Amino acid sequence: MTITTISLDSGTGPVVFAVRRPARPCAWRVVTIGPGAQRALRGRSGVRCTPPSDGVLTLGPATFRLVAGADAAS
Repeated sequence: MTITTISLDSGTGPVVFAVRRPARPCAWRVVTIGPGAQRALRGRSGVRCTPPSDGVLTLGPATFRLVAGADAAS
């Protein structure tokens, strides 16, 4: 199994995440986004990640980078 690794950099240096599995929309989205959010996001949600080290992310724009994984080689 190939683990995909991504990084996010919001200006304080990259924070690396190991992508573990897809995340299904949950009821939390209804609370934070509003009624119908869970149904609207079905099949279009995110991923569950594990940060292998510490880092700092700040609110605002960030740079996303695919570090390693099946798609990084292409």
